[in-house]
Amino acid sequence: MDLAEWYANGRWVALLDFIDGLPSACRLNEAIVNDKEYAAHIASQPKPKGEWAPRVSEFDLNAHLLREILHAVKSLRQTSIAVAGGKPSDEAPFPGPRTEIDRALADLDRQWTEDFIGQFGFDATDI
Repeated sequence: MDLAEWYANGRWVALLDFIDGLPSACRLNEAIVNDKEYAAHIASQPKPKGEWAPRVSEFDLNAHLLREILHAVKSLRQTSIAVAGGKPSDEAPFPGPRTEIDRALADLDRQWTEDFIGQFGFDATDI
C-alpha cells in the first residue's frame, strides 16, 4: 500500500478509512491531541452523554483479562479493608464495551419491568 499514491489519486475515502483504523495509541493520534487548535475545538464541544466505554474493536482478550484482574484486585482490597475493621468504599467496575445489542437488551428489560409493575397499578415513574 502506497499512501502517497492514494493521496495523488485522490482516494480520500480509503485514506480516511485507513486513518480511522489506526490504533488509539499511535503517533498520529498523539499529534492530533497535542495540536492547540484541535484542543481548543474539543474544549468548546459539549460533554458527551453517559460514561466512557472502550470500543469493541479495541477490547480484545488481553483487555478482557486485564479487566478481570483489576476487578479481582479491587475485590481483594475491599476484603482486606473489611477484615481490618474498616469500611471499604464502593468500587465502580471498569467499563466494558457497550453495543447496540446491550442497549436493546436493556430496553427489553425496561419494557418487561414496566409491564410487570403495571399489573400492580404502578407506572414507569415508580421505577
